[in-house]
Amino acid sequence: MTLEQLMALRAEKLTAMKAFNEAHAEMDDAQITEFAKMKSDFEKVSRDIELAKTENKLAGEVDDVIVAKADVLEANAEYKGAFDNYIAGKNLSDAVASMTEGVDADGGYTVPVSYQNTVVAKLNALSKTRSISSVMGTTSTTNIPTEGDAPTFAWIDEEGAYGETKSTFGNVQLGAWKLGGIIKVSRELLADTAINFDAYMAGQIAKGIDKAESPAFAVGDGTKKPTGYMSAAVGASSTTAAVAAVTADEIIDIFYDLKDEYRSNATWRMNDNTLKAIDKLKDGNGNYLVTTFSDGTMPTIKGRPVVIDNSIADMATGAKFIILGDFSYYQIADRGIMTIQRLNELYAGTGMVGFQVTVRVDGKPTIGEAFNAGQNA
Repeated sequence: MTLEQLMALRAEKLTAMKAFNEAHAEMDDAQITEFAKMKSDFEKVSRDIELAKTENKLAGEVDDVIVAKADVLEANAEYKGAFDNYIAGKNLSDAVASMTEGVDADGGYTVPVSYQNTVVAKLNALSKTRSISSVMGTTSTTNIPTEGDAPTFAWIDEEGAYGETKSTFGNVQLGAWKLGGIIKVSRELLADTAINFDAYMAGQIAKGIDKAESPAFAVGDGTKKPTGYMSAAVGASSTTAAVAAVTADEIIDIFYDLKDEYRSNATWRMNDNTLKAIDKLKDGNGNYLVTTFSDGTMPTIKGRPVVIDNSIADMATGAKFIILGDFSYYQIADRGIMTIQRLNELYAGTGMVGFQVTVRVDGKPTIGEAFNAGQNA
């Protein structure tokens, strides 16, 4: 469990203990035993919280050291040159000897910051989620402050009393889930001097990361991967009457179930099959709900753009099949640094060279009410 989940669990156990104690002014032996068990469970969760805090602190300290090292390596022209040769397979023994400072725990080599930036730029351009979400780089577990209830103001007489309210704040914790894969490249491609191999590899890495992280940004459950935006709540009027269909009026309900302050910057997301079904719907005046454009501009519903995401479920019993939300409240955190390890022998029999890439990333909604999902009955 995450630190945030553990703290919520401890609060629940404390509330249960207080309720039990208040309900039993005098306890018999069985009730005393039950209360002692509740207290023991509470103390166990408290210990787990302290352990999680310690782990987060140590992880942050380790990351600070690693990132500091990455900055040093970036400023080291010899290291950058050696890294380029290592990727291209030129003067490998000399390159490896020059990169001893950049070896990570898994045997990979720290990627210079400038090269990481190239990969991230390609990834941000490629990803349909990153391009409209909030993206940040972090060096440790990060708490994102979120607004709670706003203060309440009222009209008062000239000498009247001021009402007192307290602004509340919460936080969303972003960690660092490990994501990696192996890219196989033919030796012929490596030897082709007409190809800018650095740019080619940056593009391949970006495609690999996007292919894995985009579904997690949509439907991830937060276990060893990001928490997807489809975890959003379903609005009061956003459940359809049918188990595998939606009506024009229900799409309009989904739109208005999202609060007004988020609608002006909102984006619809659904898969191809759902858009195909909605594209056939008309309002009460006979106008199609979906507006399409001949110049390639994204289609819109109620004036808000539609983005296709085939990670989202088809319409079916109980399925969340569509979402409308302000994705500036979906926070993506790129943690620490990227590493690459060249695998010369593993694929030698097929004339290939492998490159094992490792990154760390997390993502989750920071304000739940900025998203509204539609769900089938």
